[in-house]
Amino acid sequence: MKRPAICLFVWVAIVGWAATGHAKKGGGKAAAPAAAADQPADDSAAAGSDSGDQKAAAGADSKPAAAGKDAAPSESLETDDTQPAKVEEDLGGGGKVAARPSSTLSWGDILVVPRKRFLKGGRFEFQPFTGISVNDTLIRHYVFGVDLNFFLTDVFWIGLQGQYFIKQLTNQEELVGLEYNRAPTLNQYLYGGSFNFGYVPLYGKFALFNRSILHWEMWASAGVGVTITKVIPRDPANDSLAFQNTDLTPNVGIGSQFFLTDWLTVNFALRDYIVPDKFEPLLDGAQAPTPITTAAQAQANAHSALVNNLMFYVGAGIYLPTKFQYKTPR
Repeated sequence: MKRPAICLFVWVAIVGWAATGHAKKGGGKAAAPAAAADQPADDSAAAGSDSGDQKAAAGADSKPAAAGKDAAPSESLETDDTQPAKVEEDLGGGGKVAARPSSTLSWGDILVVPRKRFLKGGRFEFQPFTGISVNDTLIRHYVFGVDLNFFLTDVFWIGLQGQYFIKQLTNQEELVGLEYNRAPTLNQYLYGGSFNFGYVPLYGKFALFNRSILHWEMWASAGVGVTITKVIPRDPANDSLAFQNTDLTPNVGIGSQFFLTDWLTVNFALRDYIVPDKFEPLLDGAQAPTPITTAAQAQANAHSALVNNLMFYVGAGIYLPTKFQYKTPR
């Protein structure tokens, strides 16, 4: 009895194991078709996505071609200055070209260097000035004058100058008499005039506080004129013997001017007036052959010397007419 019971138990176990394995195997086969059924949907979605991307890309590529105003033009700029310039740009070297926004600029609007602030050719310059002598320690002269110049071209000019001088004796003049027991021989300048011509060799510009451009130029000048001088007597009691000289006076100078507006400048100059002047003679009997009693006798016996009257002055230039017009393109 025991042997048949054991055999029955083993047979039931084998049948149950086989049934369980068959059920698992059947379930796997059933899941596979379901997965297979899901696969086409995913592929179609992916395909639809790729197709949509391709269509979007095609639409993006074809849109500029369809819209004429957004299409990328050629790289060359139009030769006509009145036409706007458009430029293409190669991105990444891959052959894809992106169009920059169109511009209304032309070659005529591109200014690399600003032109001169104003032109002077054919215009008059009226320049009042004031200055001071810088090379005489015994006597100082202040000058007030005016220049009237005409510019033949933008760099050549001719002009007339008038001057009026005011003298001032310095402390050094008093110290000479106190220390050496001598009275210095001095002449004072009264007024003068000259005919000058000039040339502008240098012109430039610089940034002023990074806010504006200031134009300037440097000039050189020479001329000839006359200077009226008067003797300052060593002894104030001999004032009746003082005489005047009319001296032919050449001059040379350099200067610079800065342009503020179309008609106004600020000028600086250093000018040397070369004066062949006559000074008071010695009045003692040992030096003078005859007693000097008149100004004419004093002038006849005067001794001459070449004097450099170096003046520094500043002025304001006013140009007439106040307007000008460029005759050449930029």
